[in-house]
Order: sequence, then C-alpha cells, then structure tokens
Amino acid sequence: MAETDSEEEEVEEPDFIPPPPSVVARTQRQSVSAEAFGEWNQRVIFEPPVYPKTPDQTQGLLEVTSRSFLFTSLEEKDLRVVIAAMKGPLLLEPGMRVIQEGDTGDALYVVTEGQMDCIKVIDGAELVVKTCTKGDLFGELALLYNCPRAASVQCREASVLWELDRATFNNIVMEGVQRKRNQCLSVLSSVPLFQEISRTELENIIDALKMERRPHGDVIIKQGELGDHFYIVYEGQVMASKVTQDSTDPVMMIHEAGDYFGELALILDAPRAASVVASSEPEVCLLSMDRATFKRITGEHRALHGYLEANTNRYE
Repeated sequence: MAETDSEEEEVEEPDFIPPPPSVVARTQRQSVSAEAFGEWNQRVIFEPPVYPKTPDQTQGLLEVTSRSFLFTSLEEKDLRVVIAAMKGPLLLEPGMRVIQEGDTGDALYVVTEGQMDCIKVIDGAELVVKTCTKGDLFGELALLYNCPRAASVQCREASVLWELDRATFNNIVMEGVQRKRNQCLSVLSSVPLFQEISRTELENIIDALKMERRPHGDVIIKQGELGDHFYIVYEGQVMASKVTQDSTDPVMMIHEAGDYFGELALILDAPRAASVVASSEPEVCLLSMDRATFKRITGEHRALHGYLEANTNRYE
C-alpha cells in the first residue's frame, strides 16, 4: 500500500508499526517475478478493459500516476492503456471499507479526491496508521507479492477512487516495475546509508519510496519549517543552504545522486535545519518517503536507523 502523510488522527500514531502478517516473514518476502511461459503455459494476447473517461479525468489520472513509483516506469503509451483500464470513478461515503486486512487482493486503488484511513490491528485493536489523500495509491503490495492485504482501508470522508484490476497490473505494469526496481537497486546498493541492508530489505524500502521530479530552482525544503519528508537524490543535484547566527552568508552544501537529506527533522522532531533547492537543469529526480513511512522503515531496519542517528552531525 502506498504510504502517505497522516493528518491529525484521533488515535496517536505509534512510533513503530509491526510488519504486516503474510504467509512468510516480511524479510523473506518473495521478489517481484515474471510468470514463466512455455509449451505447457502458452502466453495469450491480453486485452485490457477500457472504461470511458472525460478528458479532464484522464488528465487528472495522468498527473497523479506520474508521481507514483509504480507508474513512472511505464512508457507513456503503456501508461495511457493502464489509465484507460482504471474503473471509476468509484464514489465512496464515509465509513465504507474498501480493503480488509488479511484478505486476498485483486486490485489496487488510486485516490483522486478525499481521504482514506489505513488501519492495522495492533495489540488486538484497530489503529489508524496513516491516511491516503489525493494522489496516493494503495493495495499494490498484494498484487506485487501475492500476499494478503497488509492493512484495512476505510473511507474517512466522501472520496473518489479508481480501481485497477490484477490482470492489467500483471500484464502491463509488472514488467516496468521490475525494470525500475533494478535501476533503483543499482543506485541505492552503493549508497553508504544502505550498506548494512540486505537486498531483500532494500527492495522493501524501494517499494515504500515515491519518485518526484522537481524543476530547476524549485524549493524542496525550507529552513525553519516543519519537515514531513525524507529525500534521496536519484538523478541530478540539489543545493542545501543554511543561515547561521554567526554569519549572514549562508553555508552551502551540494547533494548529488545517492545523497540523502531531510532526515534530521524526522529523527529529532525539529524544524528544517537548512533549505534545499533543485540545482540541476532542467530538473532533479528524487526518491521520497513521508514521516509515517520513515518511522516504519527505520523501526523495522535498526541498522538504517543507527546509521542515520550516528551521522546527524554530518551537516556541521
């Protein structure tokens, strides 16, 4: 399930969210793999469904999916086929439950309006662990790994969803996911931050990342503001600048591909220590995770959390 920032919840978000139940342990989760075809299993021509949409609906879905890690791996023509195959709009009322934790999953969902609460059973009680808002998707992990639903998803307010079926996902999206995933593995496996992380653990982390493209000059984070995201530079460069009491001239620092930033505000629960601006032409490509995802990932992978804490002074 795609993970997003939580709005203020009635139930306080736990610092550590245990891994979802599955047939095998999370660290032993099967990798994404293509289906084998041969004499006994003939490949058939797949015809994805087509659901009519207005030009505005199509454009809105293009904008939303272009920010998702799953769909950024697709060529534009394939992405348009996937969008045409999305069923909707599905209009939901508050309290409606779309996904039940532990069930078998046969579709993923894209949120274009409203808010959907992600709910897990923790110590026998259902707790809201995050909220999906416009632009987020959920339900993809059950399709990627053929595992039970990791959490329940329930409508918090009147919302609009679009549904993509498993067959379309397997036949069109999966190949692109494998390709993009391998590219990310080749980049991140050489980053010191992930040196103590196994390949399977790193794959789990990649699944939680979102890809963002920021144009040259765009302010990614601003010194003094509250921080809700952690970033890894995937392609290009960003320029960090910090104004101190000792000098009116800002201290400058360049982050290149493989570097990370934004972790201090999440680890220390403090305002942003510096501003960061996209400095590459025409854009910089970032991998990001929100606060809730960051807490979960660093809670599950203690080596990662230890490395980040041990290097909080690197900006000095």
